[in-house]
Amino acid sequence: MIFVDNLKKVIFRDVIMIKLLLFLFLLVSLQSSGQSEILKGKILADSLQGYAINIINFTKQIGTTNDEKGSFEIPASPGDSIIFSSVQYQTRSIKVSQDLFDKEKVTVVLFPAVQYLEQVKISTTELTGDLGKDAGTVSLLPFVDNRILGLPFSDKPQPTQTERRIYTARSGIIELPINYLNGTLKKLKRIKAIEDLEKLIQKGENTFSTAFFVDKLALPEALISDFMYYCAEDDYFKDLLKNSKRLSLVEFFEKKAKSYKKHREIDP
Repeated sequence: MIFVDNLKKVIFRDVIMIKLLLFLFLLVSLQSSGQSEILKGKILADSLQGYAINIINFTKQIGTTNDEKGSFEIPASPGDSIIFSSVQYQTRSIKVSQDLFDKEKVTVVLFPAVQYLEQVKISTTELTGDLGKDAGTVSLLPFVDNRILGLPFSDKPQPTQTERRIYTARSGIIELPINYLNGTLKKLKRIKAIEDLEKLIQKGENTFSTAFFVDKLALPEALISDFMYYCAEDDYFKDLLKNSKRLSLVEFFEKKAKSYKKHREIDP
């Protein structure tokens, strides 16, 4: 009887273990299938310099643009559709396959968009060469961009290099715990926090002229940046800059300047 009971316990334990393994295998499969990778590529086109191509992952509804050399990076998964569009070039779409991720960079060739004019209108306006006079006699066409034409466009701020590195470090069921344990993710977050602080300081300095800080607040010009770091310790400072509350910001600076000069032992 004891042998039978022990046998039942062993069988029950094995059944539970098998179910647990099957659940883990299913979980890994689901995460792997839905995981995004960074698709890297380069656009080749005539006279590309100076033009930003709208690069849209139509499947995931996210977008980006290329840099001045034509290179780009965008999150994608096998089966996603990537659309490349601009006013200057023909719209092109590619379907992402797994072998594209094995390449160092995917090459995307764009061809100029040929526009045919139905009618050519020759102006009979006589120009004098004086811009002040000619400006009133020449009719100008309205500005046309991607939004007006109904073409895809990216109006989201592009992620910084650090933000892309954090995204990569968090991607994958294996990479995430490894980067968490070896401190990579923590280091990248610390770098991003420093970059965000630098942006906040720069924005604060550009909000008002140097004369405001020197004449109005009576701060030495060499200590304006240091004063901004002092203000950034207050969480209210970030909210004021984000919502462009200039009047409240003036009052905030005036109040902080008093305590800052006392802290730095600057004569009022």
